[in-house]
Amino acid sequence: MEENAHIKENLAIVHSEIHSACLAAGRQEQEVRLLLATKTVAPAIIRKAIALGESLIGENKVQEYQQKAAELQDVHCERHFIGHLQTNKIKEILNYVTCIQSVDRTSLAEKLSAQLEVLDRYLDIYIQINTSGKRVNRG
Repeated sequence: MEENAHIKENLAIVHSEIHSACLAAGRQEQEVRLLLATKTVAPAIIRKAIALGESLIGENKVQEYQQKAAELQDVHCERHFIGHLQTNKIKEILNYVTCIQSVDRTSLAEKLSAQLEVLDRYLDIYIQINTSGKRVNRG
C-alpha cells in the first residue's frame, strides 16, 4: 500500500473511533481534537498527515523538536510539548511550541512564566494535578 494511502486510512480509522466515542458520550465531535504524537516519526510522514488535514502535533522530548525543526519550519500546525519538561530545557522548547501540556510543579510554572515574560510572549499551558495522593518519583 502506498504510504499516503496508509496514512490516510489510519487517520480515517482514528477519526471514526473519535466519532463513535463522541456519540457514546453525548459530545460534539468538534469539541475533540486529535493530537498526533510524533515521537520517532520522520518529518516527511508528519508533513503528509498535516497535508491530509491534521493540525496538531506533539513531542515528548525537546531534542525531537530540535531535530525536526528545519524540515518542518514551513509546516503550519499547532505544536505541543507533551512530555516531562526539565527546567533547564525551558528556553529551548519555547522556540518550537505553542502549548506545554506537562507542567507538573510550581517551580516549573514559575520559571516558564519568567521566561515568557522576558520574551513578551504567552502560550497555553496545561497543569497536571496529582489527585491520587501518590508520590511521583521523577528520578
